[in-house]
Amino acid sequence: MFTSIFRVIKFAFQDFFRNFWLSIVTLTILILALFTVNLLIIFNLVTNTAITSIEDKVDINVYFKADISEDQVQNVQKYLQSMAQVKEVDFVSKNQALESFKTKHQDNPKILQSLEEININPLGASLIIKAKKSADYPVILENLQTPQYNNLIESKDFDDHKIVIERITSITQKVSRGVILVAIIFALISILIIFNAIRMAIYTHRDEIMAMKLVGATDWFVEVPFLLQGIIFAFLSIIITIIIIYPLLGFIRPYLQLILENDFNIVNYFNQNFIFIFGLEFLVAMFLNLISSYIAVKRYVKV
Repeated sequence: MFTSIFRVIKFAFQDFFRNFWLSIVTLTILILALFTVNLLIIFNLVTNTAITSIEDKVDINVYFKADISEDQVQNVQKYLQSMAQVKEVDFVSKNQALESFKTKHQDNPKILQSLEEININPLGASLIIKAKKSADYPVILENLQTPQYNNLIESKDFDDHKIVIERITSITQKVSRGVILVAIIFALISILIIFNAIRMAIYTHRDEIMAMKLVGATDWFVEVPFLLQGIIFAFLSIIITIIIIYPLLGFIRPYLQLILENDFNIVNYFNQNFIFIFGLEFLVAMFLNLISSYIAVKRYVKV
């Protein structure tokens, strides 16, 4: 039993090296496919982190009319805090708004002089609203549209943030679709290449296959070495992909940390999810290779 298994494995590796250049081409296509998939993972991870970072900075500033009392504004604050979509609501009083306005325009003496001349605080109180998710902001704004609250409000400033989030999401979706399409194309090419590699291996061993059948070799003994080649291709391609990906991750990590302005560490992410990412990629690559190999074996091995 063990002798048969050893011979099957031996024949599989012999076939791999006998058609060395075809094996190299096959490996290259598989590596490109896996590399593209990992680029997609990196891209999605970076864009999701960037969007989350932006969303953390997004809020709605609701400015109330100057004649609205702070008690009324605080009642609106309590109403917003009771909403499931709201993460937090900060109250900015009239005096705080005036001090912030003066600080912002401290280099403009005309504006400061105008404030002194009118001798009143022309600014109203405001609320700074943070939602739990960016998708919750439209719900919050809709609730503020009721006459009970809308008549108290001077303005809201969410539109600019909304445009930024929508643009980032749109770009992310388009690029993701493009990378997925490229990965699918490489996967299809890989299947065709594996099919051709197994077909060539079968053709090379046609005399040996005939001799093995004449001496009573089983179908399993003849076919399995060619199927095993698919597993060998998948294993080698995932190992080489890992060897390529980690230096790339190390190279881009400081740039990502600089751009994202946080402690995001992409190398740690891949380390923590190593088995899931590369294990799943290996299983998918092996599955596709086995299907392609099986079709080639059943079509060209005449046993």
